[in-house]
Amino acid sequence: MSEIPPDIETLVAKYFTVTDVVYYPNVVEFEVEKIDPVNSREKFLELVKELSPHGLLPKLTLDGNSLKLHVFKTSVPSRRGLRGRIILLIATIITVILSGWVISHGTLELLREAGISELYDPIISTVAHTLGLMIPLALHELGHAIYMRKWGAGELELPVFIPAPPPPFGFGTFGALIIQRKPSFNRDELFELGISGPIFGLIPGIVVSILGILQSHYIPTSVARTWIEQGKAGFLPTPLIFALLENIMSRGEGVLLLSPLALAGLIILLITFLNALPISQLDGGHIAYALTGSNRKLKRMGWLASIGLLFIAPVLGALMLILNAITLHPPPLDEYSLPSEKKRKWGVLAYLSILLLTFPVLQ
Repeated sequence: MSEIPPDIETLVAKYFTVTDVVYYPNVVEFEVEKIDPVNSREKFLELVKELSPHGLLPKLTLDGNSLKLHVFKTSVPSRRGLRGRIILLIATIITVILSGWVISHGTLELLREAGISELYDPIISTVAHTLGLMIPLALHELGHAIYMRKWGAGELELPVFIPAPPPPFGFGTFGALIIQRKPSFNRDELFELGISGPIFGLIPGIVVSILGILQSHYIPTSVARTWIEQGKAGFLPTPLIFALLENIMSRGEGVLLLSPLALAGLIILLITFLNALPISQLDGGHIAYALTGSNRKLKRMGWLASIGLLFIAPVLGALMLILNAITLHPPPLDEYSLPSEKKRKWGVLAYLSILLLTFPVLQ
């Protein structure tokens, strides 16, 4: 057991009352007395601080009626794949630009038919659409990265951006993700990891939506109906906050033809909603697991969310059903302790507010 320091029992005993110890080749298993799962949270984090300099991590679990604490050797994975991430970032920028170009020229054709295209520049609209998508996505991942660093993940890393086809098959991107290089310590960390991205992405998404609505044009209802019948235009599920902004900022009669920038804002809000669903390892999955501490409960919420999504977007709903069926959420190192009271009270309110504001409605 040369990898485990000889005073390991003393270190653990500073924070937990040890009743039994078993040494394995690479793990030390402690049976400890049960304590209040609220008080155990801080004790566990203090133990993490003691063990980390030795390259060790603890794991606290409830095994039947016994509280077990395992101490094991760990190593943080090396930073790899920077070149691949840069390539994916460039590819995503290109596909988002192509998406903006297709949308901008489609919008130009419709505005020409309506006789109001004189102030519309498709190049500027393409740039605006690209920035309107990429900046909130980057800020979303920055939110995750900041909180991962707060909890000991080290330096900020470049997110993995995921390119997608332009319309009519997609909107240039499937979003982005941050690869977590260490397991979450406890349910507080899981909650902050999950809630940070939606908050950091929601606010710029609302700003982009406001600016985009100001650039949009009202089309006579009869003209819009004709375009829909001819397949030239259509409706997307509209997040509740976007619909409210449209009504508050209403300045004309008829149907609002969204500018490419407004469409970027709408897409960001829809992505935020999808990511906030309590499914697997989506942001909502992190939040739901942090609040419930149970993969079984998370699975049930995931089934309900996926089935509900089938009625709004059948293809996405089917994908979520598959995701919920084949994956489990990895537990934090501290599976025993409860999240803090602040997370349980205000966290639920913040989470439900994000879901409500981004919930898609049909106008």
